Amino acid sequence: MSRLTFIAGGIPFKDTTPKTDETFKERTAALHPYAPDASGLPILTVDGKAYAQSRAILRYVGRIAQYEGSALYPTDPMEQLECDDYIELGEDLRGPILATFRFQDQAEKEAARAALVAPDGGVTKFLKVLDKKLGDNFPTKLTIGPLYVWCMTTIFRQPTFLDGIPADALAPYANITKLHQWISNIPPIKAHYEKAEGRSSARILISI
Repeated sequence: MSRLTFIAGGIPFKDTTPKTDETFKERTAALHPYAPDASGLPILTVDGKAYAQSRAILRYVGRIAQYEGSALYPTDPMEQLECDDYIELGEDLRGPILATFRFQDQAEKEAARAALVAPDGGVTKFLKVLDKKLGDNFPTKLTIGPLYVWCMTTIFRQPTFLDGIPADALAPYANITKLHQWISNIPPIKAHYEKAEGRSSARILISI
């Protein structure tokens, strides 16, 4: 999400990944501010200092980035509250999926993921909440809040790296689909994925 916030805001940054740096693993270990006790990505370095809390990084980038003249993390307290509400709802969506990575058996893993988006699934209730929230008050400007839930819901849209997610998992949610179409077609985001993936951003995958 932080990467997309840089992109939406038109802020240049150096994007280092295992695909672009053969020493990625070693550099990550050397740079990580919590090493050797903990690790994880993303890592953001600013003026030589490294930071490794993903949502703290996201809010920092949102404060310095603008899209169409508005900060991607608002300064108004109520707008911040609305933005953060979306972010935490995105975390509610992500939590049940993380639990499925513990399964070693492939069939068991796929069944667990399919169950999450079943009518009584652990993700379904949050998809319903998000769809209603969007229907009640659809965003009128881009912030890191809608961008966050766009990223989280996109992992349930085919093609996805998550084995076992049904192709029609998001079909019941018209407002989530509307959000997907809106953000997928924001010019800098669309251009980034068309260049990076060689395909339309309408069905992209997000990884940070």
